[in-house]
Amino acid sequence: MTTTQQVIADKIQEVAFTKVGLNDELFKSGILSSIIVIDLATSLEEEFNIQIPFNEISIENFSTIELIDNFIKTKQ
Repeated sequence: MTTTQQVIADKIQEVAFTKVGLNDELFKSGILSSIIVIDLATSLEEEFNIQIPFNEISIENFSTIELIDNFIKTKQ
């Protein structure tokens, strides 16, 4: 895992109280719900000093740590 991916994993653990791997399916496994993903997005905004529009908080962008990492890169 890269440093950014580790930070994402740590943030997920903070909001979902579960350790996750790089390619774990966060929604399908039930780790993230619609409410928890909002908490995660807010935490990532603060950590990476980015803005995440509500309409971009989606399964396509938040299904795995790797997808979240790629999404964050587009916002920096």
